[in-house]
Amino acid sequence: MEVVLYEFSFDYAKAIGFFIVLLIGAAFFFADKLIGRRAEPYVDIGSRTKEISPKVFKIITRSIGAFCLVVFLLFFTVHIAEYNEYKTMLESDSVSVVEGYVENYNPLPADGKGTENFEINGVYFAYSNADGRNGYTAIAKYGGVITMNGQHLRIKYVTNEEGENIILYISEIG
Repeated sequence: MEVVLYEFSFDYAKAIGFFIVLLIGAAFFFADKLIGRRAEPYVDIGSRTKEISPKVFKIITRSIGAFCLVVFLLFFTVHIAEYNEYKTMLESDSVSVVEGYVENYNPLPADGKGTENFEINGVYFAYSNADGRNGYTAIAKYGGVITMNGQHLRIKYVTNEEGENIILYISEIG
């Protein structure tokens, strides 16, 4: 009997970071309208304060806002394109499959830095809940399904350009 533990889907929680950058950018882009009319912006230069002209303030805030928008568009577009690529590969069975028992399981260190990792039949997997990437990233401490050596699993995965194995599907055999 096979029980599906994880299947790749769009993770909206990971997209929140992208939208925070967009909101920060929007706040900067419209800062001259939100702040400029109510108070004169000042900058602290050593022991004295200097007034920034509204025109310079507008240029600075709009530039920061535009930069945030470009960062959002770049990273979100790459994230969505990667998601679509992985989803298509999974649906067309153009993925690698490994089946066996979890070996050399290492949970995320107590300090929260690093990765949780394991092997199945010599195929190495590493991930962290801090990853913003697509694919399985749930560590055991926070409800992840891979929790110990000896679990009999079937994993469907793709290898990205960096040589990392990205988990798209996990089922438990037994």
